[in-house]
Amino acid sequence: MQPKEYSTSAVYSVIVTYNAEASVVEDSIRRLRQEGVFVVVVDNGSSPSVVAGQQKLVDANQAAMIALPKNLGLAAAQNLGIRYAQHAGAQFVLLLDHDSLIEPGMVQTQLEVHKTLEARGVQVAALGPMTTDVRTKTQAGFVKLAPPFIKRLHCGEDDENLVAADFLNASGSLIPMQALHDIGLMNEGFFIDHVDTEWCLRAIARGYRIYGVCNARLLHRLGDQVIRIWWGRWREVSIHSPWRHYFVFRNTLLMLRTTPMPFAWRLTHTLRLIQFLIFFALVMPPRLQRLRFMALGVLDGLRRRSGPLENV
Repeated sequence: MQPKEYSTSAVYSVIVTYNAEASVVEDSIRRLRQEGVFVVVVDNGSSPSVVAGQQKLVDANQAAMIALPKNLGLAAAQNLGIRYAQHAGAQFVLLLDHDSLIEPGMVQTQLEVHKTLEARGVQVAALGPMTTDVRTKTQAGFVKLAPPFIKRLHCGEDDENLVAADFLNASGSLIPMQALHDIGLMNEGFFIDHVDTEWCLRAIARGYRIYGVCNARLLHRLGDQVIRIWWGRWREVSIHSPWRHYFVFRNTLLMLRTTPMPFAWRLTHTLRLIQFLIFFALVMPPRLQRLRFMALGVLDGLRRRSGPLENV
């Protein structure tokens, strides 16, 4: 197959923001525009002052902005940005959180890898960068199915810059528009947590491939804070607000009931919920509040409820 030529102008980046720091958003937009990527900021119901500030940044950098009147969730915001890019004729979409910063050359590196894989006849769902937490300097690695469990792979020196993966964090993922057409958009019923997990599982089930690109680099923050704990070995745990536990438990149960996945994924998600429960409900304050949100998530997951968390 003759590989197609793509430039960064074929890429539209969708940055989802929510009461984000103006300086961080400005840095993100500036870096993307320097790479030749068009930027679509989708604000998810921030305060009027924050929205006004972002609008100035967007106008100054020849970008676009969609300001939502309320928080519709990460998935809905991503989908609005993706549809904007589709209508504009973009060939790729680059998803980013508002606190993610691309390193120079990241997008071009991802495009070059896509070109190589396309020439081999590989159906690519997404290409993700090597992500480094700006607080701890820890590299995240990539998640791969290794029955009966899931393992995390890191880049070595003899891997031709690629790691075959089964899951990518949405932030930093370069997705061909054709893949989105075939696989579908993000599941808006999930609202926030596991939106990327569910989409990746759908992609794999349809025969698409996912890769981590070692030479593509992204700076990122996962969680409100990161702590180190001993759990068989030293681990870094991202800490979120208690209300996020509702979506972790509810959406995990929804995935287990509705999303096609191998047994190893089912086992991993089940064990992860048990570990989550033990750590956050017994160790991490406010314990009772966290336990309450987990319990509500389990109930609504069993009831197959989706969407935002209302009246809590």
